[in-house]
Amino acid sequence: MINKTTKESIKRIIGHRCAPIIQKELIDCNEYNMHGEPYSTGQITNVMNGEKHNIIEAAIYRVVEERLEIQRKRNSLFKKKSSNRTADP
Repeated sequence: MINKTTKESIKRIIGHRCAPIIQKELIDCNEYNMHGEPYSTGQITNVMNGEKHNIIEAAIYRVVEERLEIQRKRNSLFKKKSSNRTADP
């Protein structure tokens, strides 16, 4: 279950309108509700607000991990670029 502090951390990483991003992740992973339809953004928002749902929570954490990996790679590129500039005369 996602608590308030976890929710704030997730929103800092993904952004404030994160439900459509998570919905896309669920669809890309072929995870649908029991009626075979995509999970609604409202249901995703409810999970972000503390409702327990294992499938949606797993998708949220996958998206968070993907975003963190993108940030790590971006920071790595910036560090390489800045170290190359300081090494050049």
